[in-house]
Amino acid sequence: MAEESLFPDLDLSDLNEIELTESVVSETKWTYMIDYRNRRAILNDEGYPQKTSTYAEYLVQTALKILNTERFRYVLYGEEVGVERSEWSSWENVEIKRDMEEALTAHMEIVRAEVKSIERDGQEMYLKIAITGLAGIVELEEAVSL
Repeated sequence: MAEESLFPDLDLSDLNEIELTESVVSETKWTYMIDYRNRRAILNDEGYPQKTSTYAEYLVQTALKILNTERFRYVLYGEEVGVERSEWSSWENVEIKRDMEEALTAHMEIVRAEVKSIERDGQEMYLKIAITGLAGIVELEEAVSL
């Protein structure tokens, strides 16, 4: 009698992850909304995690995820995702700007990112970033902690 397994044997050899994400039309992409300042999911009226409802919201949430992810820290994301945020306090603004723009444009949905302004106030940085996605443009204004 053959030994039964809790997990079925699946043949996933014909599954291509890149094709799956590229086949989704940009305008219909969504992600869950996160309050990065308080480090928690934003919930809808029913208590479920809220999804972005527009492409602009999607771009903002994607950018915030990148800007709040420490590069090289999470194996799941690989080396292309995130910024070197732990180094920012000792960097000049021009270096931070380069780090942000490179990290944002590494995302397949973001065509161009331009940091318009960086203002430091103690441990806070106030950012204004213009982001051009495949299906739209948005301006992100956000305060992030150093």
